[in-house]
Amino acid sequence: MRRALVAAIMAFLVVLACHRQPPELSNGRSSRNVITQDEIDSSSANNVYDLITHLHADYLRDRGKTSIKTNQRERAVVFMNDQEYGIPETLRNVQPGRLSEIRFFPGIEAVARFGSQYGGGVIQLISRNQ
Repeated sequence: MRRALVAAIMAFLVVLACHRQPPELSNGRSSRNVITQDEIDSSSANNVYDLITHLHADYLRDRGKTSIKTNQRERAVVFMNDQEYGIPETLRNVQPGRLSEIRFFPGIEAVARFGSQYGGGVIQLISRNQ
C-alpha cells in the first residue's frame, strides 16, 4: 500500500515537472496568465485594476471557500516584484506605465512559489526598473 502511494506521488511529480507553458497565442497575445508590456502600453486604463478588469477579470475573482475547516474565502494577493503589496483593490493605486508585465499565478502555482497562505493565487506586478 505504501509503495503504491509513493509510486503514485512520484508519477504525479514527473507529470507536473514535464508540463510546459503554452506558447504565444496566434493573435500575438501571450499566455492567459501574463499581461505583456505591449498590452499594458496599448491600454487606455487609468490604473492597473481597470486594466486587469478589461483584459483578464478572472484574476480578480473570489475563488470561493477553500477549506472545509474555515469559512475563509480565497482571493488573489498582489505582489510588487517579489514583495507582498496587498489586496486586489490596491491595484487602483498603481499606474500601468510603471509596469513591464503582470503575471497571475493560480492557487497551486502561487502556493509553490510564494507560500501556503496564497491559495487564492497571486497577481505579480513586475516594475519597469526591475
